[in-house]
Amino acid sequence: EKLGLKKVEVFTLISADGKTELHGVLHFPSNFDPTKKYPLLLSNYGGPSTNAFRETFTYPNALTEYGFLVANIDGRNVAGRGKKLLDQLYGNLSIVEMDDFAEGIKSLYERPYFDKERVGVYGTSYGGTTAAACLLRFPDVFHVAVANSAVTDWRNYDTIYTERFMNLLENNKAGYEAANLMNYAPDLKGRLMIYYGTNDN
Repeated sequence: EKLGLKKVEVFTLISADGKTELHGVLHFPSNFDPTKKYPLLLSNYGGPSTNAFRETFTYPNALTEYGFLVANIDGRNVAGRGKKLLDQLYGNLSIVEMDDFAEGIKSLYERPYFDKERVGVYGTSYGGTTAAACLLRFPDVFHVAVANSAVTDWRNYDTIYTERFMNLLENNKAGYEAANLMNYAPDLKGRLMIYYGTNDN
């Protein structure tokens, strides 16, 4: 099959731990030309026990028609791979999974049609957290982000969700502090849009 005929492609990557095999999906525009360079958007929810990559038949992301490649990447947050893998997120939200999303983007660097100097990330709720965290923590990989209704400090989110994955604040101060995006804000590079709905906590 010629690359120019592909519209959705599954790819494999190794996570930031150097050993875990993960997967992603790359969406192509309908008029894809492998001789051109395309900017890329990461579209990930990214929360614990969720899947960005699914083995289902799907149309390419509609944003590709504006001239983008669009990627969905599983990190060690992925569902269906067992407790041992997911436990690596426990106490480390906004760290472990974001490390893997950055590795997923880097795994595409050798593709000649991918413009690695124009990479964006967007999402809502945990996806907004993913967008903001990726841009702030990996400014060499991501250049623009749109963060809708992001959690930027887990101390400000509801306890029933947060403590399930982060433990109590007094038991995991280092984890909460590492995930606090306010610590990264002074070093912001690139462009970040933040917005939220008035009914979103």
